[in-house]
Amino acid sequence: MRRPLAVLITLAAVLAVAAPAGAANPWLGLRIINFAHQGGEDILPSNTLYAMKRSMAEGSDMLELDIGVTKDDRIVVLHDNGVDRTTNGTGSVNALTLAEVQKLDAAYWFVPGRNAVKDLPASSYPYRGIRTGAKKVPQGFRREDFRVPTLDEVLAAFPRTPMNVEIKGVDGKDLTVYAHGADLLAALLKKSRRTDVIVTSFEQSAIDRFHGLAPKVPLAPGIGGTANFFLSNGSPGPGVVAFQVPITFKFGDQLLVITTPNFVQRAHDAGYAVHVWLSNDTEDVATYKRLLNMCVDGIMAANPRAFEAVLRKAGFGQPGQPGRPGSDPCATRATPKRAATVAGATATLQLQRRGLSLEHRRGSVLLAMPGRAGKVLGKGTFDLATGAAGTTSKVRLTAAGRAALRGRRTLVADAVVSDLGRTTVTRTTLTAG
Repeated sequence: MRRPLAVLITLAAVLAVAAPAGAANPWLGLRIINFAHQGGEDILPSNTLYAMKRSMAEGSDMLELDIGVTKDDRIVVLHDNGVDRTTNGTGSVNALTLAEVQKLDAAYWFVPGRNAVKDLPASSYPYRGIRTGAKKVPQGFRREDFRVPTLDEVLAAFPRTPMNVEIKGVDGKDLTVYAHGADLLAALLKKSRRTDVIVTSFEQSAIDRFHGLAPKVPLAPGIGGTANFFLSNGSPGPGVVAFQVPITFKFGDQLLVITTPNFVQRAHDAGYAVHVWLSNDTEDVATYKRLLNMCVDGIMAANPRAFEAVLRKAGFGQPGQPGRPGSDPCATRATPKRAATVAGATATLQLQRRGLSLEHRRGSVLLAMPGRAGKVLGKGTFDLATGAAGTTSKVRLTAAGRAALRGRRTLVADAVVSDLGRTTVTRTTLTAG
């Protein structure tokens, strides 16, 4: 497994306090986040505790979920305002009590690999009936894991797991539903003191209302805030730490391409992370790789298991932690086969940009004995300007570095380059001037 749970606990602690306006954004240092979108709705029943537990156990970093409000003002985790698509019930969640909602089978219409599909042979629904007692519960789980959970239950089940929470309503038809959801969510999160959460909604008014009530909780903007930045470089609104966008978005008769290397660069330069959801677009390995090469910071995968396999194969490390050398296509690295020239106690190292996003990057450089990162030969920093293909770093040699080079013309070293959660190790040669 790519990411041990102990490191995820560290990740949650890092995100425990939202960065104030103008401060460094901690979400920019976390690449790349594997969000289990609705818990992984293409391979497991949408927004159920069963799906969330399975996806987190299989390597996801963060949960993406949606909330609605019951008739008796309880926040439940459900993608749609209606219960019809995924459960054996009917009607709006707003018209049902919590007890009525939780009697339902949330896996009733789920078909593996296809999400929720109705009117197939009964054998197509492997999890149908577990909630109601008609089928045996999988080992290690409970019947309650197959019902519509409350947000309280999800927070209790995952006390150290970062989450992305989307405020839902009646598909834009009744803004009072969104506003009420924002009010209840703000009260719940303030009581829980959880700030390792990003809150978002399509309705910008819901985001603005939520922020006024819970200003310490990080946000992703709604359509209004995103459009303001996308179209005119305006502010997406206060409290925003990340854009959460599709690759494409249909606006009237026009198909807009949102996620591009240019958009990622603009967002990063403005201090925002970029998380991409794929509900509007094809989700496959080629799409994952294309987005990784654009330098996005996270992908909300309907099949987080498949995305995790891509990340493991590429050697990506835990978000915010070093990966294997050269694993990140967007990591800045020492230019291969270019020696670092040494004059006095300073080595000049040539660096090159990787990835399609041309954002401004700052980072650190460490020279170490090959395979022995603990023996530091030199330390430095770098500044890679927006649009620049490369830069240099002046690395000040340590006493150990000067001693190792003394009496030699050349010395082989590892150049460890780090910037915003990305780390690469490139073998280089120090050449005395």
